[in-house]
Amino acid sequence: MAVALAACSDSSSEIASPGSQGPNPGVPGGGDNGGGDGDNGGGSAGNCPTGTTRQQVGDETHCAINAGAILSDLTLTKDNIYVLNGPGNIFIGEPTDANGNGGTRVTLKIEAGTRIYSDDPETALVISRGSRIDAQGTANAPIIFTSARDMGIGGSPFTGNASDDPNTGEWGGLVLNGLAPINACAGTQAVCEKEGEGDSGLFGGNNPADSSGILRYVQIKYSGALINSEDELNGIAFQGVGSGTTVEYIQVHNGADDGIEFFGGTATVKHLIVSGANDDYIDWTDGWQGKIQHAIVMQNPNLPEGDRGIEADNLDDDHDASPRSNPTLANLTFVGAASSDPAKSVGSQGILLRVGTSAKIYNSVVTNFADGCLDLDDAATFAQAQNGALVVQSTLLSCSQPTEEESGDPIDLSDWFLAQSNNVIGDASLSGYVNGSAEAAVVATDMSKVDGFFDKVDYIGAVNGADAPANWTLGWTFGLNAAAGCPSVNGITEDSNGNCVLTGTITDDVRLSAGRDYLLNGVVRIGTDAGMDPASPLAGSDPATLTIDAGVRVLAQTAESALFISRGSRIVANGTKDAPIIMSAVGDDTHQLDTDTALWGGLVINGRAPINACAGAQPVCEKEGEGDSGLFGGNVPNDDSGVLRYVVVKYAGRLINAEDELNGIAFQGVGNGTTVDYIQSHNGADDAVEFFGGTVNVKHLVLTGAGDDSLDWTDGWQGKIQYALIVQNPNQPEAERGIEADNLEGDFDAAPRSHPKIANITFVGAGDKGIGERAMVLRRGTAVNLMNVVAANWSNSCFDLDDAATFAVAGPNATTRTGDLTLQSSLLSCSPAVEVEAGDPYDTKAWVEAQSNNVLGVAATLASPATGGKKYINGSAEAAVTATDPSTVDPFFDSVNFIGAVKDAGSDWTAGWTVWLNR
Repeated sequence: MAVALAACSDSSSEIASPGSQGPNPGVPGGGDNGGGDGDNGGGSAGNCPTGTTRQQVGDETHCAINAGAILSDLTLTKDNIYVLNGPGNIFIGEPTDANGNGGTRVTLKIEAGTRIYSDDPETALVISRGSRIDAQGTANAPIIFTSARDMGIGGSPFTGNASDDPNTGEWGGLVLNGLAPINACAGTQAVCEKEGEGDSGLFGGNNPADSSGILRYVQIKYSGALINSEDELNGIAFQGVGSGTTVEYIQVHNGADDGIEFFGGTATVKHLIVSGANDDYIDWTDGWQGKIQHAIVMQNPNLPEGDRGIEADNLDDDHDASPRSNPTLANLTFVGAASSDPAKSVGSQGILLRVGTSAKIYNSVVTNFADGCLDLDDAATFAQAQNGALVVQSTLLSCSQPTEEESGDPIDLSDWFLAQSNNVIGDASLSGYVNGSAEAAVVATDMSKVDGFFDKVDYIGAVNGADAPANWTLGWTFGLNAAAGCPSVNGITEDSNGNCVLTGTITDDVRLSAGRDYLLNGVVRIGTDAGMDPASPLAGSDPATLTIDAGVRVLAQTAESALFISRGSRIVANGTKDAPIIMSAVGDDTHQLDTDTALWGGLVINGRAPINACAGAQPVCEKEGEGDSGLFGGNVPNDDSGVLRYVVVKYAGRLINAEDELNGIAFQGVGNGTTVDYIQSHNGADDAVEFFGGTVNVKHLVLTGAGDDSLDWTDGWQGKIQYALIVQNPNQPEAERGIEADNLEGDFDAAPRSHPKIANITFVGAGDKGIGERAMVLRRGTAVNLMNVVAANWSNSCFDLDDAATFAVAGPNATTRTGDLTLQSSLLSCSPAVEVEAGDPYDTKAWVEAQSNNVLGVAATLASPATGGKKYINGSAEAAVTATDPSTVDPFFDSVNFIGAVKDAGSDWTAGWTVWLNR
């Protein structure tokens, strides 16, 4: 997934590139900052301080700090623009010795709102050992270190979202050298010191509490330089820096090497963002024993050398060197840039712990890294894990390979991870970097009880809410939050009303950021068909990932408009209960929930999971979807087409001809690697949801007001559903069945046979209004295991079996069953409850009665929520039916002790995000 760094926020609070906003807003000399050489948003307004020189840049005057040593205190005021001139590094002070003696101690003070830039890739700003930096920005006026190009000098600044930014390595970076302990000396040397990378000076000592100053609300952009294959500068290097140093609210963006690296020491950090790095994002070595809380790592798919979220070492030459690297980190959110298109995928592991490091990691979310979420390497590191010194707790891993298991590892890493407290392997539900329901479900560790440095928290991840104060990134960061304007990709344009309009085929990964609506003009396809085999995609194919933030509305402009996800592409739509994603038609607020339908085509997802729609012995089957929606099918049961979570699809479905119709949502050959949870399809003109083969699973499904069938399957679907609510709308006169289930129309015994498992489903018909037929019609050879069912008020019957092939699957007779088609723990409250037809091979009613805990002829007692609305909540009659524990049937299912979709009013999972039900 190419993660565009955007989330719910007011874009006016985002700090843009200095080139687009002006380096010194509101001071004399500030101005339009839109362009090239000399047009840099205003020159220096005051006199350049002693220690700097005036330098003409186009028609502006800047204050230059030249390479070499600054030997007296220096204050950089916000009224000036500062340029770091190379070649060579700029040193603040002359370093003390390792005991803190000698040298020249200097303080560099930088006022809030100051901009400092360089155009020399090998020029870094170095705070010498014993000296200090006092850089105290504010949320409204961060201090920004950046490149000349970003200032509009020698090139155009980048103004989009951070993950679209290809620029990096345009100056050296920031280095802090301190007197805290490191382990990089051989033998018994009492006090260890070392020369920093990039000729950045000596560091190390014996003062864990040493202070190198303050960094607060600081951006470091486009830094890092390759000196040689073994010597590179980073965004920020903390070299032997002590815990007396204050580091908080820091963003490192697009560093050419590591975003931030700790070389020993005890430095601590709160509120850290690394958005783009061309190597590792957070790196440590040489015995770092510091702490971090609240950290975001967002991989940038435009930096192809971007590697690990964390690369952690003790000491390369001595894996057990002392003091051992042993930091404590909490509330991390690491979002990788793995893509459905291997050519676009960057990065490797989310967290790699190696070379003997220890660590304690709590309350973290790691997702979408190409080579896995978590990896341990080297015997000394595994020894730390085995003796309990290396801890990972209250952490969610969500990658296609959660833990990297390698031949020769002394432990099973997955078992080790899951054996620790509150760890989960599952699907993340982040909206950008903001927690969703999956993160909220993980039990957090109260970090204030672990160490006094940490804030008390009751959540995992870095950011627990989209708005202030929970979202601490707002107002001072670059490119992280929603920016003005439409995404800059082919297929998306901005119309005269300022709307973002999607058209045609989109082959770039794109995020639809919160804060605005997005319009579909005609059929919009995400990616081109990549074929049946992910290991050998079709030549010339171009898959893509569509990411949709919580709260976004995607609105169709015409009845012909639809959204198709091509085979090999992905949709990642992570809504929340409070901010569901809405897919509807333009004018959504004015449409009538009771009566409107067929206003647009709907959502179609094509996957590579098996289907049975091919004649003969064709080993791998594919098929063209309805409505010219593309090919689907393959041989990948665990294929991953993305995430649908808290998504509401309204007024969809379109009749193309008598045999070709679009549905609310069509899952076409979709695999069980796809996450579908908390979904509603309302007032679709054809079926609410249809499964065409595949293996996709669903939890929390609401189907209301379908114009034909509510839940339909065919072509060999073998997925699972738990918690499904079907309610007919009496304003849909063509409404038919709750379930219409087939194996394959042309071959009732085709393989793989349709065989879903469904638990905890409630069918509410509109039979009292003379609409609808049967709650369940199982036909054309389908298999299915149904359990914990409530069906009430269907005009023809609650349950019907059709076709000899289906009866054969159900059993040879009414009392002897195959186990492939079952119904148990059900309340069937219709007249008749079971449809018995002349010519049936055996008595269907007797077949139902012969199975466990089925109740027929008892009136349902379904109730409305306390706030009013439709009746779908269990009452006394439903509570009296003995339930089946579906977790004993398949581990996908939750263990429950009730039938139906909603046990009682206190556990109404439909509340707060669905439409129509509660009115």
